Amino acid sequence: MSASKQVHTTAASHDFSSLQITKLQVTKGNSTLLDPLTLHIEPGQCAAIQCNHAMGQLLIDVLLGVQQPSSGSATWNNQPLVSHKQLQPYVGCVRQHDPVYERLSSRQALLFFMKLFGHRDKERVNRMLKIVGLQDKQNVPLFKLTASEQRRFHLARAAIHAPRLILIEDPEFQLDMESCFILRHWLAALIEEGAAVLMTVPALESAMSLTSFITRWTPAGFKQVVLEHDTQADANTSSEVALSAELPEEIASHGEIPAASHSDQEHTNKLRADNEEPPSLEEAVRLQTEAPNTKANASLMANDMMAGTGEPESEQPQEEAEETSQHEIKYIPPIMLDKIPARIQDKIVLIDPLEINFVESQDGLSHLHIQHETYPSSMTLLQLEQKLKAFGFFRCHRSYLVNLQRVREVIIWSRNSYSLVLDDEQKSKIPLSKSKYEEMKLILGIS
Repeated sequence: MSASKQVHTTAASHDFSSLQITKLQVTKGNSTLLDPLTLHIEPGQCAAIQCNHAMGQLLIDVLLGVQQPSSGSATWNNQPLVSHKQLQPYVGCVRQHDPVYERLSSRQALLFFMKLFGHRDKERVNRMLKIVGLQDKQNVPLFKLTASEQRRFHLARAAIHAPRLILIEDPEFQLDMESCFILRHWLAALIEEGAAVLMTVPALESAMSLTSFITRWTPAGFKQVVLEHDTQADANTSSEVALSAELPEEIASHGEIPAASHSDQEHTNKLRADNEEPPSLEEAVRLQTEAPNTKANASLMANDMMAGTGEPESEQPQEEAEETSQHEIKYIPPIMLDKIPARIQDKIVLIDPLEINFVESQDGLSHLHIQHETYPSSMTLLQLEQKLKAFGFFRCHRSYLVNLQRVREVIIWSRNSYSLVLDDEQKSKIPLSKSKYEEMKLILGIS
């Protein structure tokens, strides 16, 4: 479940406070291992730091006191998070390679960890086992569980003592699809309790399906990801306005529009083709049927007009022919290229659109994802959308274009959170916005 609603009712038994990270930095010699990070997390809020594995591990180490920061601080209720011993029992943590007591069952291990924190609440043990989907296997030794089930046990273990703050390193590590759903329900339950959750996530796509409060590491430092509504509707409106402004200029340059001039109709259609979607099948058939009679109808109407004025009728068709010839000479068909240019160092590579799995926009720059490689493109996401639409690409999110031919699964995490799984080797997950989900259902024929 995406943590879009960040504020929830806190538990009455705890005095929850916010986590404040201020310019937290780690350096070694002349190297910067962790760029200055400033972050504020309220109770009942889920935040994600999108970074690589090494940086994520280092950040968790610093927050837990395993690694000392070079500068900056991390405080809870204005008290140092590490040195303030009264706060340590209220912090839960899930690391990538947490060990398990192999001979203990899930239930026995949770009761053991609860006693370590001075709690004896069997109802909470039952609740945590149910949330993580281990209720049916609560008496099975941990070493007999799958890696994904063991990971789910650690989710329950980290939350068994009702912590105020939970730190998670790569939450989807070793999780299968069923466990990914369970992870989101587990997060929702903790947020409802008023706990603050901080995750380090290696993939931006995963972070966007988990929460809307994301801070991303870039070569220029940490930056907050601003998630806005899709701008496609505004882009379409701008195209229509530009088209309506262009057509009157074309009309003014030729005087009045002939009643049904075939060349003008063809010229107008070509102008619209650059700015609008192609006509439907029914409209195409209608235009094809009416086209042969258009010029003849125009000539008959011109003859009727000339008959009323008494002027020779033979001169008008010749003038129309000259005007039609002028229009045909003025129009120069554009050269259409199917390749997408991408720059690699000092080379420009032309990429076949069908080789592209998806396109991601990062900091205003479009990145083409092809198999194991990523190529930057100078074209904007809107330009790529217009160019790739004919090849089956779909604007699934404000920052993503996806090749629908590569979509293997549509995952519905919740009523407001969706993802697309591709059929590439990495099984890439692409976020799908709620507004685009209904549109994609019509395209794919999903009922």
